[in-house]
Amino acid sequence: MFPMTVPLISQFSQQNQTQECSPKTNKLRFESFDYLRAIFSVAIVADHVALFDLVTILGITTFSDILYANVSCIAVPVFFQISLFLFYIKSESLGFQYFAQKRFPKLISLYLFWVTSKVVFDLLLSGESEALTVGTSSFRKFIEFAVSGGNSPFYFFFALIFITVLAEVLVFLFRKVESISEKLKVAYFLLVCSCILIFYLSIVGLLAGRAAGQPEAGVSSFISSLALWDYNPLNFLPYIFTAAIAVQEFNLGKLNQLNRALKTKLGILLCLFLMFSTFEWIVLDDLLQHKRLSLVFGSWLLLYLALLSTQKVPAIVKFISSCSLGIYAFHVFFTSGLFLYNPKLLSAIAQISPQVEVLTKFLITLVSSIILTCLFRRIRILRYFV
Repeated sequence: MFPMTVPLISQFSQQNQTQECSPKTNKLRFESFDYLRAIFSVAIVADHVALFDLVTILGITTFSDILYANVSCIAVPVFFQISLFLFYIKSESLGFQYFAQKRFPKLISLYLFWVTSKVVFDLLLSGESEALTVGTSSFRKFIEFAVSGGNSPFYFFFALIFITVLAEVLVFLFRKVESISEKLKVAYFLLVCSCILIFYLSIVGLLAGRAAGQPEAGVSSFISSLALWDYNPLNFLPYIFTAAIAVQEFNLGKLNQLNRALKTKLGILLCLFLMFSTFEWIVLDDLLQHKRLSLVFGSWLLLYLALLSTQKVPAIVKFISSCSLGIYAFHVFFTSGLFLYNPKLLSAIAQISPQVEVLTKFLITLVSSIILTCLFRRIRILRYFV
C-alpha cells in the first residue's frame, strides 16, 4: 500500500544486506513490493464499493465470499508485512533515532490528520459525526473511537502505530543478542505465542457470538468483548514476528535463490494458509474479521514471493503503488462518506443496471483517489500525508 517514495513506508538503504546479493538485485527485490501494494490497494477499493458482489449477482456466491475473505481481507496484513520488513531494514542502519525522530512522529501525524479529516468531512456532509458523538459519550467509547480510527478503515494507522512500537521493542531486544540463530528462535517462539492468542480469541469470539444475550461478568466479559471487537490491535501481533524472521533470513542470504529448503518452507506456509482457511470457512462465522491465522500465513507467503522476485516492475504498477497510501486514505471519503450519505447519487445509473452502478462507484472512487493524491503532492504542506 505504501510506496517507497512515501515516508510511511520509509526510504530503505540500497546498500548490500548480504554478501551474495548486489545492491541492484536488492533494489529489485524491494521494488517487487510494488506489485503487492498496487494489487491490494485496488482490492480494498473493490471490497468497500461491493465490487465483489457482482459475482454474487451472477449466482456464484461462494466465489464472492472467497474474494472477500481471502483477497480483500489479506490486504491489510500484506501492508503490515511490507511496512514492518522495511522498518526493520531501516532500523538496522539508523538505530533508535529512526523510530523516535521519523517513524513514530510520521505515523502519529498520519493518524491524526486522516481521522480528523474524516470527522470534519462527516460534519460538513451530514451535519453530524455519529462516530464522534458516540466516541465522546464515555471514556470507554472514546478509547474505542481512538483505536478504531473513528470507526473507519483508518484503524489501520492506530494498529500500525501499535505494532511498530512493539517492533521497536523487539529491535531493542535483538541488539542484546549477537547470534542470528538465537534471534530466529526468539522470533519463532513469540510468533507461536501470538498465533495461539489469535486462535484463542477467534474461538472465544465464536462462543461469545453464539452465547449473545447471556450475562457474563469480570474477566470473562472483558475477554469476550475484546474477542468480538473488529479493530482489536492484538489481531496484528504475529506480523511483528513474521517480518522479523524474514529480515533475519534475508540478512543471512537464505532468500537469494529458491533452493530446496526455501521451497519446503513456502510449501508449509501454503499448506497452513489452506488448512486454516478451510477451518475458518467451516467453523468461524465472521470471515471478515482479522483474527484469522490464514491471513498471517497467506501474507507471510506473499512477502517471501515478493522478496524472491527480481523482475523489473512495469511503470503502471509503480505508479499505482506510489499512489497506494492516497488510494487507501481517500477512498474512505467516497465509500464511507459520499456514497453512504447520498445513496441516490447514482440512481440514474442504478436504474440502467445495478452492476453498472457498482462499476461506476469503483471507477469514481479509484480514479478520484488517484487524482486527489496527485493534487496533494503538488501542495507542500499536504504532500506529507500521501
